[in-house]
Amino acid sequence: MNVRKLLLQLLKIAISAGLLVFLLTRISPDRLLPVLKGIHWAYLLLAVGIFFLSALFGSFQWFLLLGAGGIGLPFGKTFKLYFVGLFFNNFLPANVGGDAVKIYDVSKIGNDPYQVFAITLLDRVIGITGLCLLAIAASVILLGLGGIEELSIYIFVFIGCIVPVFALVLNRRISGWIKRMFTMITWWGLGKRFGSIFEHLGGFRRLRILLGRLTLLAIFVQFLRVATHIAVARALGIAITPEMFLYFFVFIPLLGLIMVLPISINGLGVREGAGVLLFTRIGFLEEQALLMEFLTYAVMVTVSLVGGFLFLIRHVRGEARSEGEVA
Repeated sequence: MNVRKLLLQLLKIAISAGLLVFLLTRISPDRLLPVLKGIHWAYLLLAVGIFFLSALFGSFQWFLLLGAGGIGLPFGKTFKLYFVGLFFNNFLPANVGGDAVKIYDVSKIGNDPYQVFAITLLDRVIGITGLCLLAIAASVILLGLGGIEELSIYIFVFIGCIVPVFALVLNRRISGWIKRMFTMITWWGLGKRFGSIFEHLGGFRRLRILLGRLTLLAIFVQFLRVATHIAVARALGIAITPEMFLYFFVFIPLLGLIMVLPISINGLGVREGAGVLLFTRIGFLEEQALLMEFLTYAVMVTVSLVGGFLFLIRHVRGEARSEGEVA
């Protein structure tokens, strides 16, 4: 790791630590402990089950995209690679580190890395699109019910995230213009690499029915991920009104978009701070919002340990196979 990357990681650590310290000085442990003591473990286990189910369907979404792109991995293999990636998403400094691991794993068994990169990028984009569509629907309903005044701004944010994506994926002229712009980059052969990625992405333009079905699947996956937060809120004894239920489908996507910004270590501190700012707007206590976001992250990490176990098994078997070959 060079000095610049090291300083960047140290800055991210400082931001995460600083935000967490600020939150804990603002919300003292005396306010947090009573909420934790009253936790309902059945709801917390339900949250684990819901998030596992969302990851299972997420791996199926990636499996379908790989197949459509000509990479015929069995679903069992795809499931393992997806969960290993999920594990590294939580345990590498950047929350897209797991995608790099997935791309490497699929590429090393004889597939074009630029093709795998394009498919994994498209998988991410479809997921964000599904999340934003859910958020737009919930925001429109809440506006009709006289919700908070920022909802109109949130709708424009969500629309702004998905319109360029649709234009890039579905419009040949726009995608061609962007491809030509990127291929002009000559440093380290980046232009040629970008060109290869755009070529693979362009191949999905003719599969609009499949992309539509995958978007519906992504909406279901993201629904389950929002439901994970709701189950954690119930575990903390928070009463969820129908209106609050809808706000989850606005605020969690906002948190997801904020988390894309690479300014902290896996969103620690940023997630909790933004969660407090948003959920206290609809009646949550600060300690409830903080614990809900932190415990939801803990649930996600717990489920991702399945991937850590699969990676460990693969590593042990690989070492045993190497020793057998040497013997």
